Amino acid sequence: INDAKAYELLSKGQTDGIFQFESAGMQKHLSSLKPNIFEDLIAMVALYRPGPMQFIESFINRKHGKEKIEYLHPLTTNSLEETYGVTVYQEQVMQIARDMGGLTGAEADTLRKAIGKKNLKTMEKLKVKFVEGATKNGVKAHIIEKIWTDWKDFANYAFNKSHAAAYAYVAFQTAYLKAHFPVEFMAALLSLEDKPEKIPYFINECSAMGIEVLPPNINNS
Repeated sequence: INDAKAYELLSKGQTDGIFQFESAGMQKHLSSLKPNIFEDLIAMVALYRPGPMQFIESFINRKHGKEKIEYLHPLTTNSLEETYGVTVYQEQVMQIARDMGGLTGAEADTLRKAIGKKNLKTMEKLKVKFVEGATKNGVKAHIIEKIWTDWKDFANYAFNKSHAAAYAYVAFQTAYLKAHFPVEFMAALLSLEDKPEKIPYFINECSAMGIEVLPPNINNS
């Protein structure tokens, strides 16, 4: 997963036929992001959805040093460092709940489920313990409240990293094949695509890649 050629293909937005990364919007964001580590791909899978999409620009700018990476409190750094200070995954909320609020692993997981299901009643129960633990750790009341409010908003689009990582891994494998075996990859796409309307789209991609596609011919099987 450190293959430079695959990252170059992704960074150029040449993702027609690449699992999860085919849409025009995703191509545009990948071209701006210029991903060079696997974690960037995981984040893009999680961010490119209604809700968190608003944070993509900030994520890209922070990666390239165009925007300052800020953390509400040093105790969130451990969790948010890999996503440049942007909360992207449910697992990050769990980690902050433990590092800052002193919740146990089980309680943090209950919080994750409550956020995912928008169960505000369970969230409010756990808030008491979180506030207590964070206060003991010297976190100011307004910062605790801000983090909790952000989590309530996060409930509208919470995504788990493990799910995004599984998708990103298949996407990277697909990009690797397209980068290293372009002819075979495109031949496979054309052979296996079950939506006829997508065939011309892939033939155009072959043309852009300099790959000749022979049309059906009664004299050649």
